[in-house]
Amino acid sequence: MATVRNPLEPLSSAVKGIVTLLAALTLAGLLGLFVDGMHLHVLGIGDKSVCVADQSTTMSGGEVPPMEFRPAPGATIQLDAHPSYCTGDPTTAQSLLHTAIQVPPFVFSVGALLLVLLLIRGAEREGLYTTRTAGRLRRLGWWLSAGSVLAAIAESTTEQSLVRSLSRNTDASAVTGLLSWDMPFMAILTGLGVLSFARVMRIGIAMREDLDGTV
Repeated sequence: MATVRNPLEPLSSAVKGIVTLLAALTLAGLLGLFVDGMHLHVLGIGDKSVCVADQSTTMSGGEVPPMEFRPAPGATIQLDAHPSYCTGDPTTAQSLLHTAIQVPPFVFSVGALLLVLLLIRGAEREGLYTTRTAGRLRRLGWWLSAGSVLAAIAESTTEQSLVRSLSRNTDASAVTGLLSWDMPFMAILTGLGVLSFARVMRIGIAMREDLDGTV
């Protein structure tokens, strides 16, 4: 008799492997913060320097920056498509902002992986075509579509706040970040697609239950 293969493979193994690897790297980074001689860091914690690119400003490589885009005392600037500001002696507030920039995308990515993992484990335990599986799929869709927007806004506002502290640009602020964040089109479209698929699943499940009741 032929063995029935898991229909969720290879996605199931891939997600479990990524979650395990991410957990191991995060743990190693946290341990590195407390071990002398190890220069590991997690989400900017443990960095000796702080750098940030002003994504709201575009400049040519040979252009001399105007006064308002020059670095603040103790900071340096590197001109590229977007001016990048750095300091080797960050204040506590700058270090916290540097970490806060990296937290939203990290939380979004980890949350998405965990929701996919819960979806896979639930489907393996209860079956693919169940109301609870469709509900988990719906939660994943909302996380991808709404969570990506919130993460992008949070990252942009903290980034502009850090730019304000490292440059003479008095126009940079959290409000500027609210107006200049990048729309995560792929995550939004993927989330909407997952929501649509979850709705189709719920309709199909309801139709199957009606047929079963009729028979």
